[in-house]
Amino acid sequence: MIFATISDEAGKIQLIEAIKSCTKPHIYRRLLTVQLSAEGKKVSELTSIFKVTPQTIREFIHAYNQGGLEQLLPNKKPGRRPKLSLTSEQWIVIIHQPPGSFCGAPTIEKLNTCSQNWTLQLLSNYCQQYHSTKLCPSMLWYILRGHKIKMGTSQLRITSPDAE
Repeated sequence: MIFATISDEAGKIQLIEAIKSCTKPHIYRRLLTVQLSAEGKKVSELTSIFKVTPQTIREFIHAYNQGGLEQLLPNKKPGRRPKLSLTSEQWIVIIHQPPGSFCGAPTIEKLNTCSQNWTLQLLSNYCQQYHSTKLCPSMLWYILRGHKIKMGTSQLRITSPDAE
């Protein structure tokens, strides 16, 4: 039989606080599994409670016993690096300059526009011309949303910031 072992009272308090503050269901289930195991619940009982395989329960318990709460958190998958790594501030600087404000400058030739408002298509062209990265407008929409940059009601026009 395998049970989670909590070393001291501080570890128990830390586990309870982690359960209370957890916002992700899959992490909450792992923490609760460890807590119930430490209280003496058997693996077979935990599998019926959480509807997972006994091996999964054992993996949670082993992870906690070997490395504590940090081992219960899922590892960040390596994945591909972002194609365009601009910060929120850099995006805001780009968006605050109207694409057509460079009349006569090389920008007008590269972007082929005299527009005063950015659209996702214009931003896509900008990324391709100046950063050598081809991004579709929908991907730019997700990138800007991730940076919490407001978009117009049509979701095709980028709005300027409110006057401060």
